[in-house]
Order: sequence, then C-alpha cells, then structure tokens
Amino acid sequence: MTTTDAPTGELLRPALPRPATPRIPAPIAFHDRRRAFRRSEDRTVHEERALLALALGILAGPGDANEQLAGILAMVARVVGARRAALVVDGPIRRVTVAIASGEAVDAGHALAAWLDARAPRSAARRAADPAAPVSVVRAPRAAGAARPSGDDRADPTFFLVPVSGAGGAHLGVELPPGTETAAVSTRLPASTFRHVIVALAVASARVANDLERAELRARDAERTRFVSMVAHELRTPLTGLGGYLDLLLEGRVTDPGVEREFLERGRRITEGMAALVGDLLEMSRIEAGSLGLKIAPFSLAEACAHALDGLEPIADAAGVRLVRALPPRLRPATGDRRRVEQVVTNLVANAIKFTPRGGLVELEARAGAAAAFVVIRDDGPGITIEDRARIFEPFVRLAGHDRITGTGLGLPIARDLARAMGGDLGAASVPGIGSSFVLALPGAADVDGAAAGTAIAGVLEAEELALEEQAVLVAMRRPARQAIRAPERADTRLSRPGHGSASDGPPA
Repeated sequence: MTTTDAPTGELLRPALPRPATPRIPAPIAFHDRRRAFRRSEDRTVHEERALLALALGILAGPGDANEQLAGILAMVARVVGARRAALVVDGPIRRVTVAIASGEAVDAGHALAAWLDARAPRSAARRAADPAAPVSVVRAPRAAGAARPSGDDRADPTFFLVPVSGAGGAHLGVELPPGTETAAVSTRLPASTFRHVIVALAVASARVANDLERAELRARDAERTRFVSMVAHELRTPLTGLGGYLDLLLEGRVTDPGVEREFLERGRRITEGMAALVGDLLEMSRIEAGSLGLKIAPFSLAEACAHALDGLEPIADAAGVRLVRALPPRLRPATGDRRRVEQVVTNLVANAIKFTPRGGLVELEARAGAAAAFVVIRDDGPGITIEDRARIFEPFVRLAGHDRITGTGLGLPIARDLARAMGGDLGAASVPGIGSSFVLALPGAADVDGAAAGTAIAGVLEAEELALEEQAVLVAMRRPARQAIRAPERADTRLSRPGHGSASDGPPA
C-alpha cells in the first residue's frame, strides 16, 4: 500500500524496520569437572585444553588490559604453587610486568621483576645497551590470585625462569616459597602446555603497552595544546604593548622628545623580554629532545658558585640586598656540566634577589660529599605556600602577588630539567613570611649510583624546612615584645646555626 503527498504528488513508502544487530555474549566461564583419566596422555591433553580455556576466558572476559594480564599471571602462579609471577617482553621497548595480590605492598614484586630482567635470555649486545627495564605492577583480585603457600615470608624466596621454547621475546619467572624444588614447576606446568598460555600473556601485555602508549600520547597532546596556548598568551601581551608604542610614534602623536625616548626604551625592554622568552623556549625544546649536549665531568663546585656570584654582585648592590657566600676552602668536586651548573646557580640566586626586599639577605652555601654535592640558596623573601610549591616548577606559572616581578616563567622549569639531566635534582623548602631555600643536588666525585643525588635531596630539604620553621617560631616569640626585626639580623641568626655555615666563610657582597 502506498500513499500520495497531495502538494507534491510524491509517493511515500512506509519505513521498513531495521534488522536487530546480533549481540554475542561473553563465553561461559570454564569449569574443569573431569577428575579421572585412563591414560596419562589424556590427562596432559586435557590440562592443556583447560589451561588454554582459562586463559582465553580471562582475555575475553570483563576488565581492562591490566586486570586481564594480572588474572593470567595469577592463574599461572596458582597452578605452579608460586607466590607471584612476572613477565618480561623484549620488544622495541623492554618492559617487565609483575602481578601481586590485593592487599600486598606495591614493591612486593620488585625483587622478582629485577631478577627476571637480569636473567631472561637476550643477546650480549642488547644486554649491554639496554638499561634496566621499567616495572609495571598489576594487582590481581584475591579470588583469582595465587594461593599463598605457608612459610616464612621473610626468608629468601626462590626465583625460577620457566623454560619455554617458541615464545619469542616473552619470558616468565615465578617466585617460589623458600625450600620449594624448581623441578616441581616443570612437572605442574609442562612446556608444551605453557606455550599456549605465554601467547595469551604476550597478547595481554601488548594490550597493556598499547593502553599506556595511548594514554601517554593523549597526555602529551593535551600538554602541547596547553603549552602553545600559554606561549601565544605570553607573546601577545608584549607585542600589543610594543605595537601601541610604535603606532603613537609613527602617527606623530608624541611631540615631546623626552617622552619619545621613554617609549623607545620601553619598546627595547619589551623586545629584550621576548628574546629571553624565545631563548628559554629553545632551551626547553633542546632539553626535551635530548639534544642538549652536556659535558659531564668532575669540576670545582666552589669555583663555579663563586663565578656565578661575582656576576650577580652588581645586581644585588642595586637592589639593596646583601649577598653572602658560604664556600668551604676545601670543597670536594662535583660531577656535571660546569657551564650548566653556573647557569642554574645564576638563575636561582637572581630569583632570590628579585624576591628579597631591600635590606634583606641572600645566602649561598655549598657542601659536597663522595656521593652527592649540594648548593643551597636561601633568601628572606615572602616565602611560598605548600599549595604553590608544587606549581613553581611548571612552565609560565606566576604566583599571586608576583606580578611586579619580571621574568618569563621558565627559569625554574629549565633549572630543574638541567639538574635532572645531569643526574641530580632541584627542590624547594619554604615558610610563608620567613623565606625560601632552593636546594640543587648534583652527583659527587665518586662513581656511585646515578640516583643517589636525587634521593639524598629529600633529607636536605627536610632540614631546610625545619630550620625555616624554627626561625618562624623565633620571629613569633619576638613579636609580643614589639622588637624591631630587621632582615639582616634575621639572616645572621640563621647563619649562626650549626650545619648552615657562618658569615665568616666568605666575604659579604
């Protein structure tokens, strides 16, 4: 039956129903109900099929890639009677994944992961070129996790590399309870049976890697968009001001020679600021691209700090700020790029001078040991709140009340990236109303672990924070007596405390 539209005479046909899209439900969970076999060969085939069915059921079941990988690793650990299992995949990016039970500490499987990364087969050239593989920790639900055998967890466990042929670049290791025979692993999980399971593990591991890569790409894209927006904002404001001055001059609306010269000087300062911003952006680009070309070698930390301070003395004098150095006469050398270290120290001291009020004090103290060297820059500025302390190392961050301070907002991020590129780190301790301490950590002269300097900085920052809090208590105790507190006196009190050097260690600027 058809109908006719009166105005147009067009035939209208009734709409046909769309066929329903078929929905394929998830497979039914596999349950092994068979217990007896006439031949051992039948049992082996059945166990192989049952294990493969369980692995495929986990892959096709609910949950994300991490949960699926954790479920398969936990299943393998349960079958062989191990505490936990780990998988290393030797692809373009070598990675190790270890499964832990719900409720265990995050670092419970790190020993197994490190052992597997070191013992898994690979070529000698790849072993020499590859650094330690990153470790991913996944949690398995208690129901699907390995049944923890009885025994003393504090005893040394037994690590075992499961021998599997034809598994490509994937290798599995298990952590057995103390006293367990490794032969039991091959008995409970023959290589012919396990070959199928490790393929499922490789598939789940590839899913995890893809998810991590996609998340990282999305984060980078969002960061790039935010960065471009901030750069455009930072350049648009000075360009607008420069264009306004040029328009006034070109239109002949400025007749006073003194005002004309003032506008030209303002325009020059604007161009200098934009040139500094572009230079900082290029510096950050080189750091992120890894093309900085650092010349890492032992150098005299005292000479580098003294050279940086010598160039900043005129700036400190013009700002009315005392510049004090505490450099021991026999300071051990540090390891890094001396030119870049001077750049970081110059940036930190210049910032301290900017934020220190007239009559205040900026102190630089350096000390070095065999494992790490430290440069501490202290000031009498307004201080930084805990909430803002985590943001000061982000690009273009300008805190409230700092509008009068000139700068590109990239100095601290570049300084921290340079410190980390040299194997060190940069951190800050501060108490609002008292001052701030910036700590630069660098590797010492001895050949030690590259992460030693980055780890040791936490203790120095804690000590600086405690010293600032003690100074805040002293200031609060003096206020009821209505005694005048001058910044130099406050700084001298700080310098006289043990462990912070003394004013006699170096001449005041």
